[in-house]
Amino acid sequence: MLQWPDLRQLLSVLELGENPSSSLYMQSVAADTEEIMNVEPSTILALAKNALSASKQALALAEDLKLDLDDSISNSLGSANSFTLPVEEDEAPTVRSTRRLERQSKRRRIPSKFMISETYSSRKTNVRKKASGSYDPNDPLRLFLRGPETTQLLTAKEESELIVQVQDLMRLEKLKSKLQSQFGCEPTLVEWAEAIGLSCSALQAEIHNGNRSREKLVYANFRMVVHVAKQYQGRGMNLQDLLQEGSMGLIKSVEKFKPQVGCRFATYSYWWIRQTITKSIVQHSRTIRLPENAYSLLGKVVKAKRSYIREGNHCPSKEELATRVGITVQKLDKFLFTTRTPLSMQQPVWTDQDTTFQEVTPDSGIEIPDVSVAKQLMRQHVRNLLRVLSPKERKIIKLRFGIEESKENSLSEIGNIFGLSKERVRQLESRALYKLKQCLVKQGLGAYADLLV
Repeated sequence: MLQWPDLRQLLSVLELGENPSSSLYMQSVAADTEEIMNVEPSTILALAKNALSASKQALALAEDLKLDLDDSISNSLGSANSFTLPVEEDEAPTVRSTRRLERQSKRRRIPSKFMISETYSSRKTNVRKKASGSYDPNDPLRLFLRGPETTQLLTAKEESELIVQVQDLMRLEKLKSKLQSQFGCEPTLVEWAEAIGLSCSALQAEIHNGNRSREKLVYANFRMVVHVAKQYQGRGMNLQDLLQEGSMGLIKSVEKFKPQVGCRFATYSYWWIRQTITKSIVQHSRTIRLPENAYSLLGKVVKAKRSYIREGNHCPSKEELATRVGITVQKLDKFLFTTRTPLSMQQPVWTDQDTTFQEVTPDSGIEIPDVSVAKQLMRQHVRNLLRVLSPKERKIIKLRFGIEESKENSLSEIGNIFGLSKERVRQLESRALYKLKQCLVKQGLGAYADLLV
């Protein structure tokens, strides 16, 4: 019968049989195999049964130790339940506890719940981060529509009731202005109430209801102001100014609206909002204001250019634009030249730098150094050229063209200085100019021709 060292040799043989790559191990396997072939098969079978029973006992002992450890932990936490696992010797069947399976299932479920709660909480935090990141306290639309009354729509019945109260308020204000023109000063509350035939408290209630109805009617239509203002963005005014002008048009439409027109208030106020916005663009969008008909023609040109771009022609010619707008090419050139947008000298040239147009634009009123030096040399050259003339002719030329003086004198003024007639001064001037023309080529004054342009 094989002993334990023989069993180890058998196991090593089996293991090395699965990976017979080394020649050294192959020799040892061959030697061990020869020894095993001399042993009887019954002895090998009994040895295998003993090894199997030993492995089962080791597995049972390991499970018993693990269960004892779990019981000690549960007892330390205050658990009252305990169990014992009887282990029989000599190939006894292994008894598995149901509590152990329950604890394992709980351990498997707890991480999943934790992961679900963690993902839900992380999702909530992400939503909060997105909401907080999208919130801009300086957003004009958020500031304009910050009240809850701006999101409530009015029914036709509510709108008619508010309009009636607003009309009552307008009638009271009209009577007040009439009393003010009659008395020469603003009437008191008592005088105002007596003229209407109401008590002071009733008059104050009417004024309060009218103002509140007007505010509610205006707030309920603020979203329409935003809708119209967004259509006119990019025309020289920012969104805040457009919203302000549209709100003024909405307030004016509240005062001008009459239910007898036969339409809803939103339809009526839309045109007032649009009119005030377009009028403000005409007046405030440009540094140099253009007439209103120029804006309409400019809108047609822009619309024609966009239509060509949609058709695939990204660079339409002036002839094509003039044909679609219905004007001549000369008129289109003149119109585009007059409607150029002026730029500020303090505007940065590049977005990533602070260099302004004022720093890179030359000043035409200041001469560059080389031109200034060239003009000084030309003046000196002309003075030297005048020496070919007689003193009288030289004086007449200087007075006539203001060479040493800033003023140019006439022929009669020069004649009064010298006591000569006008004709005689002209003759002397002509003779002096002829002499200078004769010396012009010799002195090389043609080099200064560019400075005389």
